[in-house]
Amino acid sequence: MAIAEIITIGTELLLGEIPDTNSQYLAKALNDEGFDVFRVSTVGDNVTRISQVIREALQRSDLIITTGGLGPTIDDPTRDAVALAFDVSTVYHEELWEQIEARFRGFNRLPTENNQRQAYIPANATAIENEVGTAPAFYITHQGTFLCSLPGVPSEMRFLFAKHVKPLIREYLPTNAILLTTIIHTIGIGESHIDQLIGNLEQLQNPTVGLAAHMGSVDIRISAKAHDTKSAQEMIQPVLKSIQALLGKYIYGYDQQTLSTVLRDLLVDQNCIMVFRIPPELSKLDNTLAQLQLEVAENLDKNQYNNTNRRYIKMDITLHPIDKKTRLTVSLNDGSTNSAEDFTFSNDISAFDEWVFNRTMGSLYQFLKQ
Repeated sequence: MAIAEIITIGTELLLGEIPDTNSQYLAKALNDEGFDVFRVSTVGDNVTRISQVIREALQRSDLIITTGGLGPTIDDPTRDAVALAFDVSTVYHEELWEQIEARFRGFNRLPTENNQRQAYIPANATAIENEVGTAPAFYITHQGTFLCSLPGVPSEMRFLFAKHVKPLIREYLPTNAILLTTIIHTIGIGESHIDQLIGNLEQLQNPTVGLAAHMGSVDIRISAKAHDTKSAQEMIQPVLKSIQALLGKYIYGYDQQTLSTVLRDLLVDQNCIMVFRIPPELSKLDNTLAQLQLEVAENLDKNQYNNTNRRYIKMDITLHPIDKKTRLTVSLNDGSTNSAEDFTFSNDISAFDEWVFNRTMGSLYQFLKQ
């Protein structure tokens, strides 16, 4: 089992001034390469603290990737911190300085004196040319461990990882494994209820099962590690069937499927036209439903349905303020069946639109599936 660790460097990350998208990208990329990412750390711009985290990582991980701290200023400490972690000095490389100068000429600019700091790397490191920025990356192999330091600029980091680092990892740390993941999308059931039903599956080691709760919906992830895709699929299938048996009526889709597209197809298959009334405060939902209705109508015309067999669904959405909370009522009626559900929102207002969408569309999905 190959273990990977990610260290993101920058005080601005700890202050919350910028989001850490680098670790998210790298975790996904390393999992795809067959690594188990056991730890993600964020450290401020301090040489001593960074070197300490790196030393600890060297004791427990096969692969370590750092991002950030490779710029030209005094508070870009990664080169010195990595050198300190390995008890070596940093060494100036003339060819790196030439690459940096060439990059600046490409920008029609001149480098400043402090840019020369970027031409220094730890003595035991091998440089990686940065064709899309001014900060060279570097890597070190040490007693079976591979460490790579990449720039913190997301576009540069992703480019260098894909072009240079991934091939190096495959050369030095071949995992001979792939990680295959299936995502099950559910609606109308809470995370705690799902956990009660499939908790025994969440204790599996390979494949693994995990939950990701959203506002009004829950995703279930099944991930299997194997030597090839077929073997991984065979490992996933019995777990998938078990979850389907337990949660079937709440499952609306898989992987890249979205609730909107699933509802569109259901409405078309059942020859449905919606008539909806939405409060002015829910303009985003109004636009979403209008777009959904347009797509349904276009598909019904293409499929040449018999208009006399149309099923008309009336949807009424109401909002009721209650103290500091909001109650949402979703009423559905097709002439023969009535449905009304109440939901109460008391979370951060930034999640309100997502919550309204999932609650409303979830009610519609259950109405169509009954």
